[in-house]
Order: sequence, then C-alpha cells, then structure tokens
Amino acid sequence: MAHKIYKVGVLTWHYYTNFGSTLQAFSSLAMLRRAGYDAELINYRDPRTGVLSGVRYWLKRAFVHTVGRLIPPFYRRHVTPPAVEYFHKKYFVETELVQTPEKLFELTGKYDCVLFGSDQIWAPNCYNPVYFGAFVSEGVRKVSYAASIGLNDIPDGLVEDYGRLLSDFHSVSVREVEGMWLLKERCGIDASVVLDPTLMTDATVYRGMERQSVVREGSKYVFCYFLNKEHGYSDSVIKYSRSRGLEIIGVSARAEDGKWMRRLTGLGADQFLWLVDNAEVIFTDSYHGTIFSMLFHKKFWTFVRFAENSPVCQNSRIRQLQSYFKIDRRIVSVTSELNEMTEIDYTDFEARLGRLREQSWYYLQKALS
Repeated sequence: MAHKIYKVGVLTWHYYTNFGSTLQAFSSLAMLRRAGYDAELINYRDPRTGVLSGVRYWLKRAFVHTVGRLIPPFYRRHVTPPAVEYFHKKYFVETELVQTPEKLFELTGKYDCVLFGSDQIWAPNCYNPVYFGAFVSEGVRKVSYAASIGLNDIPDGLVEDYGRLLSDFHSVSVREVEGMWLLKERCGIDASVVLDPTLMTDATVYRGMERQSVVREGSKYVFCYFLNKEHGYSDSVIKYSRSRGLEIIGVSARAEDGKWMRRLTGLGADQFLWLVDNAEVIFTDSYHGTIFSMLFHKKFWTFVRFAENSPVCQNSRIRQLQSYFKIDRRIVSVTSELNEMTEIDYTDFEARLGRLREQSWYYLQKALS
C-alpha cells in the first residue's frame, strides 16, 4: 500500500520582492493546502544575501532605518518595503529562518516530502545545490513542481551535478518544454511539464487578495510592469496611451521611466494584483505580468525582453505560454506598431487552462501519493 504523504515542505524562491516570485510561492503553498496537505514554505535564505537573525538583525535594521536613510540607493537595497512584509505575514505559512545546510538537513526530517517549487530555481547562472535537494534528510521524498531552468543550455561544468542530484528525486516536473528536453538530452533525466502554480489558482482567489493601491478607483490608466532596465518601450506606450487619453502608471526596474510614467515603488503583491485587474490595458515584459493579464482577462501586450543570442535569454517561458494559449499576436517587439487590438478569446483561454490544470493536478497527486 502506497505511503500517504501528509506534511510537505516547499522549497522555492519566496523572499524576493519580485511579484512573480512572491505569487508563485503563495500559489505553490495554496495549491498543496487546497489539496489537503499540511504544507508550509521552508524559510531558507541563501546566506550570500546577507540575511541576519537575532541581535545582529535588529542592529542592522536600526542602522538601515537611521543612517541608511541618508543614502537612498543603500536604503532601497537593504530595506524590505512595509507592503511586502505585510503580504508575507498575511499569506505565507513558513518555518523559522534557515541558512545553513546542517539546519536544513535537520528541519527537512519532519516532512514526508519536500517539494521544490516553481521559478528559476534551477537556472545555471543561479546554481545552488540546496534547490536540487542536496541537503534534504534521508528517507524524505523529493519532488519538483514546475521548476525552471530558464536559460537555453546547461553548462558542461554543471551537467554532472544536475544529473546526479536530480536522479535522487521521486518525480521531476518543469515549467517549460525546452527545460524538459534539456534535462533529457544533457542529463538523462525524465521530466513532466506542468503549469506554473500561479495558473493553478483561480482569479477569484487573487481578487479576494487585492488591496487598492495609490491609484483612485475608477481611474483610466494603462499599467506597465517592466523588468528590463535597458528597454526601449517608452515610445510605443506613450503613443498608444496619449491617443486614448489614458494615464500611464507602472512598476519598472528602470528608474528613468519615472520621467514618462507615474512610477510606483514599494508595492506589495496584493497591490500589484489590484493594479493589473483595474487597468484598461497592460504593457509588460514579464512572464508573470503576462499570466496575470490573462487570468484577469485583460487587454495586454508583452514585449520580448531578451535577444535570442543572449547568454541569459529567458524567452522559453513566453514561448511556453504562446504554445499553451495561442497568444502570438500579443507578443511584440519594441519596433511593433501597436494599434487597437482585436478582442482576446478568453472563453478559449479558459477552456485550454482547464485542460492544462487537470493534467498538472494529475501529476501532482501522482507524485505525492
């Protein structure tokens, strides 16, 4: 008789201020808890990020909030916005802080299974053996759900490590077909392809989490969500918005964008959800920006963020969404002419999403049973 798994620890990127990372971590946890598992996020922080605890944490916090305020770049880099902390405290169920392999090994002993979650936790340029199960207690089942390699290749120097560590997994799934083929051809690892966890949660759940931001309800605006610091999107966005009398509001990694848009900072993921859901049109270069535009049935354009020959090209994520949902006409370059778009067939989108959810649920239930 198969062993029933009750307690699951989720190991993923969950502490970044990036909206996609935050919401995929929430959705991974929500997905498991909705299926009846006692699940929590393993609060592992890479010690290279400089996370402190105890007295050292409070001393650093005091320094950052006093002396650090006098140096804006330093302050922004070292302080977690209150809105982000609010979201984490309200929606995350997580363990105590873990920063060492020894503590991680000890902590994971209490689980039936450790699930290695979504996001680019397997990206070669961010390689960390922790996210490949290197320090999980013996006898604990290891499963991945929608883990992403992100890049176009696995370097020769990491192929052996990927193959050795992942061969110890009970079940492996990835987020992109291209990642599945990479693992098979480079490492001899068989993997399934499943939906990003954000797509496994209904829009009604996200709407129940929304928190109105600094924008007045009823305002007519386009919402921009840009991660590329060296983009050339402004001309297209400005031309489109001005011709329709829409205010430009956005979140952008590029500070100079504040010259032509109302650039918002320090937002929580719940405020991000409200801004997407209430916008007239979305402009983004983000994978999760695209996902939430579709979940909320919005008009949107997604700019291709990476050149295909870039060593850090991550376009496989967008290609996967194109393959799933036939959104080719919504994916554009900076030179594209953005005229009024035809209506997106969201009835077809929901039908496709329903079928893909069934397949992903089947994988998850089989992997954990």
